[in-house]
Amino acid sequence: MSSTAPAGSGDRAPAGRRIVAWLIDWLCVLVLPLLHAAVGVAAGGMGLRLPAWGWNVVSFLILIVPVTVWAARRESGPLQATPGKRRMRLAVADAWSGRPVRFGPALLRNTLKIAVPWELGHTVAFAFVSQAGGEVPGPVVALTVVTYAVMFCWLGSLFLPSARTPYDLAGGTRVVRRTP
Repeated sequence: MSSTAPAGSGDRAPAGRRIVAWLIDWLCVLVLPLLHAAVGVAAGGMGLRLPAWGWNVVSFLILIVPVTVWAARRESGPLQATPGKRRMRLAVADAWSGRPVRFGPALLRNTLKIAVPWELGHTVAFAFVSQAGGEVPGPVVALTVVTYAVMFCWLGSLFLPSARTPYDLAGGTRVVRRTP
């Protein structure tokens, strides 16, 4: 497919196919945290100690940022799709023209789709771990509620008639069925 050819017929991608594509992508992505966990255990065994916020920063830089950029590169590349979307015959396209999306909008889309909820989840998890059985402060509880609200909003928006999620709207994208 040419990098200037429309991605698909313009038919919106069904929610179920998008969810399966996401699951396939996360099976691919899970390799990275497993490798990082092994490195983290080894570093801890050698005496490296960081506070919870330090581990959160490290995980953001070596895990969340690379995965977000990877997804944006895949969706703005000639195939217009991550491996899961390719498998499910879906593509990310410019919402108005149907043409391939540029890297900037794809990065914005994936920052909102991947980096923001993942980092919110990490921040909450590290905050709970740092409490170690103590009373959880109100801001951590509030952030937990925000984290779940974002996740349910992203998931629920797949089932709206437009099937355009908030991150699709912000990036000016849509996910469409790929034509054979």
